[in-house]
Amino acid sequence: MQQPSQTRIKPIKKRAIGQPVEICPNELILSSLFTIDSKRIKTMKKSLLLLLIGVVACQSSQEKKETTIELTDTAPSQTTTEQTAAKQEKTEQTPPARPDFPVGSVVYVLGKQTPDDTAPQEENHPPTEGFPLGSKLEIVGEEGTYYKVKKGAHEGYVLKTEVGYQDQAFSEEELEQVSALFEYKGSTRIPKDLDNISEFFSISLITEAQYQQALQHSPKAFDKEEDIKKTGKVLTLPCQKKKVKYEDISQDGFDEAIYTYIGEHKDIDQYIIRVAGAQVVPYILTDKQTGDELYMDGFPLLSTDRKHIITLHTDPINEETDIALYRIEGTAPLRLKTMVKASLAWWRCAMHQQTPIFLGQDNALYAAIYPIGLQENANKLLYVKMSQLAN
Repeated sequence: MQQPSQTRIKPIKKRAIGQPVEICPNELILSSLFTIDSKRIKTMKKSLLLLLIGVVACQSSQEKKETTIELTDTAPSQTTTEQTAAKQEKTEQTPPARPDFPVGSVVYVLGKQTPDDTAPQEENHPPTEGFPLGSKLEIVGEEGTYYKVKKGAHEGYVLKTEVGYQDQAFSEEELEQVSALFEYKGSTRIPKDLDNISEFFSISLITEAQYQQALQHSPKAFDKEEDIKKTGKVLTLPCQKKKVKYEDISQDGFDEAIYTYIGEHKDIDQYIIRVAGAQVVPYILTDKQTGDELYMDGFPLLSTDRKHIITLHTDPINEETDIALYRIEGTAPLRLKTMVKASLAWWRCAMHQQTPIFLGQDNALYAAIYPIGLQENANKLLYVKMSQLAN
């Protein structure tokens, strides 16, 4: 039986200190290759690391640049908006400067008045109330930044910056502003919290030439076919169902009511009567069939389509200009629905034969006007066209 061959292990010789190590050629090659590969790997790692750092740095720089551009673009806009808002707020907080008026002056409310608890109060003095826009006030006293004013029997306080005179530079908004406005449901008058009449009329300034041209081509304001005259102080109207008589009233030498036949609105069967006097309604429509009466605050202008009646007049006592719009809902007898009544805030209409108030062919209302607080002057009149919007 053969004995298995035994591999003989060559003993390792101990190397004396300082003796060089003997390396075989194959070991040297492998060692070199390993060293080269290790260097390449390290170099590649460094390269990848540097590349990664470069990419990250580039992205960060781009984001920073975009953020800077965005901030640069936004900052002026935000600054401009803030400056505009601050300027607007400052403008709103700073009231327009108005001259001081001495006690006894007559001024007009140019700003919307509301009750002010900070106004000075006197003993036994009623709480301060707001005066409507355009109100005519008499200055009876002065306390700090307030005037003590009087309107009729009512006294109160207003800021000095809220009163004065209206100049002649009207905007469309000012032309349409009112001091009071009422709508009607049946015979019930309902005050409306509106400061303009733009829901019912569009008002614009026109030239005197445009006013005169519209006047030349305007339809006649009324008919006058019947010859009705007064007998002494009595005016008798020959209505179909009855005779209606109006008798002038005089007391202590003053004319309280003087009646004059003007003409008629033939299409709606109405006589037109003018009443002159201090405390009277200036016009009456008397039904030619029934003799029924409708009292009008101004001359009743009949629209060209015969659907509406409009009045516009300045009250010489209160110095207020009022407008009213009525819708015709039936005739024989005449039935009217009051759509709106309002007092204009900034202007008064001139009441002269040379500058009549009339309805043009276009169914618009034309008038000569002047600003509140200024005396009526034929050389300084303005002219307006009022187009009806409500049906």
